[in-house]
Amino acid sequence: MIFSGPFYRLMFVGIIVDMISAINMFTGQVIPAKRWFEPFLLRHQSLLGAIFLTVTYGARCIQGATATILSFCRVCAVCFPIFYHKLGQPNYIYTMQFLQVSGAFVALALLGPDTYEYIMEDNGLYAVGSDDADAEWFYNFVAIMEVLFVVAIVANNMVTYTMFKVKFSKKKTISTISPSKYQESQEKQKRENGLDKMTFIVCLVEIIYFAFIVYSLQINQSMNKRVFYFLYNILCVIYSTFSAWMLLFVSKPINAQFHQRFSSLTSRRSTRSMSISVQGSRDANK
Repeated sequence: MIFSGPFYRLMFVGIIVDMISAINMFTGQVIPAKRWFEPFLLRHQSLLGAIFLTVTYGARCIQGATATILSFCRVCAVCFPIFYHKLGQPNYIYTMQFLQVSGAFVALALLGPDTYEYIMEDNGLYAVGSDDADAEWFYNFVAIMEVLFVVAIVANNMVTYTMFKVKFSKKKTISTISPSKYQESQEKQKRENGLDKMTFIVCLVEIIYFAFIVYSLQINQSMNKRVFYFLYNILCVIYSTFSAWMLLFVSKPINAQFHQRFSSLTSRRSTRSMSISVQGSRDANK
């Protein structure tokens, strides 16, 4: 099965979370900032604020964990191929997926019970919490985890890139491979190269996001809230939409599967349209 590997399983979970994050950004931040449905927002500000901030931080934990685990999978695929095949076993996959989504449950447990309200700033409404001790602990925990994620991502990608180049240069020196084996090796090389490109881009976006957060929350703490959310929303939209398209364009097996499904669907529709038109002609001739 094309989609049974750990890379695709983890990526599909990440794509779903990215979509939820994009929807949450629009409904929980853009709409209040524009002051649309203001009476409704103020009436339910605690509930809506809890949903927005819990989903925001929970999704960020999952997105950071996804990028980190994916980079770990690429290291295993390039450096430890035998162990990488073991990662497809249920106990390994379930462990990685638990680590991938565990941050969301921590966010729900610590941020959900807090009380929230909307404050007016720059003629827009923005959700804030009560600075509860548990919530403050969680925010610090997320900041530390973000640093660890970025360090792990950079290290994993450097190891993957170095080992990938070393292995590829070694294969070039071998001239006694049969044509069929050489063709198979080249196809595998292209697939692995495509997945490495995708992992690199996912990690690069993660690093850009980290740099923005460090600048806006640590270096320039007086940044205008509207400017902060404007830039944050751009990053969030990019992060939340590009991974699915990258997976479609970069992964050759998924690209082939998509074309096969699309061709099958188009063929089915044309056959149905033809049968309807033929049936219509017969009814008209009666």
